[in-house]
Amino acid sequence: MEEIDNKETKDKLPKEVKKIAIIVGFLVAGSLIFGYFESSFFNTYLDHILNLPYYYISIMVSLSALMGLIMMIVWGIKSDNTRSKLGRRRPYIFFGFIMGIGMITFAFAENFLMCIIIDVIIIGIASNAYHLAGRLLIPDLVEPEKRGRANGIVGVISFISLLFAISMTLVANEFFTVKRGTGNILTREGHLFLFIIGGGAVMICATIGLLFISEPSPSELPPKKAFIVELQEMFNLEEFKQNNQFYRIVFALIIFRAHIYVVLPFLFNYFFFLALTTMEFLLIILVSLPTVVIVMILLGKIADKFGRKTSLIPGILIALIGFFLTPVAFLNPENKFIILLIATPLVLMGLLGLEVPLNSWSQDLFPEDKRGKFMGILNVVNTVSQMIGVTVGGIVATIYGLPWVFVVAPIFLILSIFLFKRVEETLKIEK
Repeated sequence: MEEIDNKETKDKLPKEVKKIAIIVGFLVAGSLIFGYFESSFFNTYLDHILNLPYYYISIMVSLSALMGLIMMIVWGIKSDNTRSKLGRRRPYIFFGFIMGIGMITFAFAENFLMCIIIDVIIIGIASNAYHLAGRLLIPDLVEPEKRGRANGIVGVISFISLLFAISMTLVANEFFTVKRGTGNILTREGHLFLFIIGGGAVMICATIGLLFISEPSPSELPPKKAFIVELQEMFNLEEFKQNNQFYRIVFALIIFRAHIYVVLPFLFNYFFFLALTTMEFLLIILVSLPTVVIVMILLGKIADKFGRKTSLIPGILIALIGFFLTPVAFLNPENKFIILLIATPLVLMGLLGLEVPLNSWSQDLFPEDKRGKFMGILNVVNTVSQMIGVTVGGIVATIYGLPWVFVVAPIFLILSIFLFKRVEETLKIEK
């Protein structure tokens, strides 16, 4: 584990670090936009265009998740031991072009087998290489005492990119939907429109990364290790003991991120359930956007100045207010707009903003010469927490109704506080 001396931390972030953070922000934005369209509209394609039963969606999603678990670790080990002239992570950014072409091609799939080949095999292999490369550049290139602020910049760009993706969905819904039965479906042209945006975005972001990011020369990197040796070390008890703090934060993150998947699948459904007008919905978004941006920047600064734990736990407590307020909008419909205007930015802080100190904290705990492998292990968090969160959220929404998922989510947040307290602070503060 890295011990970090905060003595030389300055209030102003160096231009070089800002440049790295902005470039990585674009790389992560490309990954997020792509992931948003893949997770949402590859599934609707099976339903709306190929008219396949819902269990086909479950099969494709499950196989994609399995491919992600495997390939993230494989690419992590491979990138740790890459010593090319382009750098250690940079060559894997090229996979962004395969992702983009694969997404656009998906709009021409005529059967389930073709969908599996494109999504699970081609995109499954390429997207994990690209995603991992982008995520590792901050811990590789930015000193620990500046990572909080760098991750804050990455978080802001990512958040704005996600809003862009959602806005494109609204455009597609306006121009490319047709009536089928009692509801609407998105046409093949609508899917192609969104896939061109998603695929084009990741290719543009990959181009930015390749043109403007630079890495240390191979001579500055640790010696290479054989793939099989690295893989065997994952099951080595001694390595586990050496990195026990990392595994503690992995467990804490599984519980913490479960709250995201309890709420996120139902967030917009809840807004529609409350019958908000378009103007009310837009005003809530307009208030939430600058609030979350400011929160991300502040959390990055606090994480660098006072420590990861110091910025995270108060942030969780503040976010809890938003989760407990949100169902009150259902119980008090006369004031639902005002309640959501206050609650939504706090909920989004919990869902998105707290990732800034968490990313910095987990990056600090990566062993310097094995960051790729440990990023692959960290990826397990998303799969496990999603399974827990979606299951709990689905049961609660079905039995008790949509408003109550916002009451259950804080249970995971509160539990995570006790788990995060058991993880050592990685930033040393001079008293």
